[in-house]
Amino acid sequence: MTARFILSFDCEGKWGVADRLTPSLDRALCEANLRAAYAAVAALLAEYEIAATFSFVGCFVQPAYELRRLPLRAIAAELPYLVSAVEGIAAGAEGWTGDWALDAIAPCHEIGLHGVTHVPWTSMTAAQARREMALVPLHSGMTFTFPRNRVAHPDILEEFDILGYRAAPRPRSRLRSLAAEFDLRTRPDADQPMQTPQAIPPGHFVNWPSGPRRLVPLGLSRLRARRMLERGADAFGVVHYWSHPENVATAPQTLAVLRAILREVARLRDRGRLVVMTQAQYCLARAREHARTLGTVPRGDIVAVAAP
Repeated sequence: MTARFILSFDCEGKWGVADRLTPSLDRALCEANLRAAYAAVAALLAEYEIAATFSFVGCFVQPAYELRRLPLRAIAAELPYLVSAVEGIAAGAEGWTGDWALDAIAPCHEIGLHGVTHVPWTSMTAAQARREMALVPLHSGMTFTFPRNRVAHPDILEEFDILGYRAAPRPRSRLRSLAAEFDLRTRPDADQPMQTPQAIPPGHFVNWPSGPRRLVPLGLSRLRARRMLERGADAFGVVHYWSHPENVATAPQTLAVLRAILREVARLRDRGRLVVMTQAQYCLARAREHARTLGTVPRGDIVAVAAP
């Protein structure tokens, strides 16, 4: 059997921390650091010839002049999460627009959507979520990653022709999340039930060596990945890792953790025991499987989809 491996990145700039933007984060997420982080991640993936899914906050990949046209100030009156974003954009601060990042990533990878403003959908009504989705141009066949992994109103995604979304992980405290990094018995994910849009296994966070997470030895992260991948290969399991390029900007050692995982991925792939998939490819594979049971033909393959 073979394991199926998915690697996804939530691409946010400062939008991901708009409600908790400390002075240190504000400095760390400057454009120079962000550009360096995205370039480093892209180079690492090219080195190991691995395609990934980069899910961008829709507003983050808009040019500055387009951002100023959006009614963000009016939306911020309803959703205070966006107050610092509105103020930062008005002041011309760095980190709120990253249209350059698409050039660093495409055309080798899938471009998905990580919300439009990064306001968690659990904080929005269905009407507010629909309004958000209409703010920027979208493309059919995209996959979606809910901001903060808080899944809400998933039925709305079908209205916008979203192919699938990353499922929410089981809730747990920060302490239990940290403890999981030391668990060498972690098993691969099982397939999510077939549905439209297709739910994608929630996966595992690439350890971010910041704060208490610096206690996790690099060798342990690699061993944990190795054992999980080998279990996946034995049982046709899914191993989905996810991170943020911004984590490389704020804690550069994150790149070493990612490299250690990708070495294990490449080792099994080169032995024919693992297949690398993007989120879109996973959804299409599940659609083909479902079509075989119904005797119908699904949509064609998507390797990379257009940016928002």
